[in-house]
Amino acid sequence: MRLNLRDLAAGALFIAIGSFFALSAWLNLSIGRALSMGPGYFPILLGLILIGFGLTIAISGLADPVASFGQVSWRGLGLVTASIVFFALTVRGLGIGPALGGATLLAALSTDRNSLLAALLLSAGLTAFCLVVFVVALRLPYAIIGPWLGG
Repeated sequence: MRLNLRDLAAGALFIAIGSFFALSAWLNLSIGRALSMGPGYFPILLGLILIGFGLTIAISGLADPVASFGQVSWRGLGLVTASIVFFALTVRGLGIGPALGGATLLAALSTDRNSLLAALLLSAGLTAFCLVVFVVALRLPYAIIGPWLGG
């Protein structure tokens, strides 16, 4: 039997991450019920969904032909990681708007399929969408412009 190691590895990673979050929420948080959700309800649900995705991917790796891992995009890996770190380090100081803009721009530049103009447009669109969803629609108490920028 020839296995698709890439799909098996991806499935195992999804299963491991989903299991970690579901088990952590199960052991440390109150779950509640569907009509009265506790803080652990949603993480357990998402963990179980992630485990389901992992099982689906791993099972498809048993049936698909062998595929190699291919080349690692070091630029993509570095810029996506940098975007997460940038957001984490600047969201309180710059505010959610500039932090999202910078993080999404870094992530959009992680592939050579995007031009600089496309990355800027994608970043502006995603930032505007997230601001509308989180600050306007959900009314979460995030400062759009932070204290580093005089907000």
